[in-house]
Amino acid sequence: MVLKTPLGSFNLSLSDTFVELPNIAHDASLPSLLKSILTDVLGGIILLDDQDKLIYINRKALAIVEKMTRCTEGAQAIPKEIMHITKFMRGARREFSQQNWLNQSTIFVDCLTVFNIYARWIQGDNSSYNYLLLNMEDQNQFSQNIALEEARQMGLTSREQDVWLLHQTNYTYKQIAETLNITPNTVKKHMKSILTKQRSSSAQER
Repeated sequence: MVLKTPLGSFNLSLSDTFVELPNIAHDASLPSLLKSILTDVLGGIILLDDQDKLIYINRKALAIVEKMTRCTEGAQAIPKEIMHITKFMRGARREFSQQNWLNQSTIFVDCLTVFNIYARWIQGDNSSYNYLLLNMEDQNQFSQNIALEEARQMGLTSREQDVWLLHQTNYTYKQIAETLNITPNTVKKHMKSILTKQRSSSAQER
């Protein structure tokens, strides 16, 4: 994919662990605490300077950007939703320069595509350098991970697991049937089996 930024366009791959842009990424003013965050954080990370120039983006953030933009021509840009958050954060810093804000935004692209974005300013070791850190979560992926763990605990079959994951993302029985190429009655049978296993699993935990 091609990521368009104020620094230009970059060919990126979702197989990349992260992308560092030349010069800025190696700036000595980048605080050691921030370097640690970039290394250890589990979610998606985008790091911008105070001119909205991209400093750092990791693989999970790339995947979220790709989902948000849904560009059919293969060219990706920092989504307008994210740029709106950065604009808000710049305004908050101007109005309340003695405060440090943490902004939490939940973006519903559609009923099945939900992202949480946490934004805060981090000051470099040199006080003239400021960086905007965006921590991004794919809420749907998070819910799927929970559903997968529940499926494992209940001992679901592979097909029951498929049905359960779609059910947990608010698919109707008809939508599940169409997605899995099975009949609605088969979906009902699977759900009946799943609910029986769920009750059994809950009883064992007591």
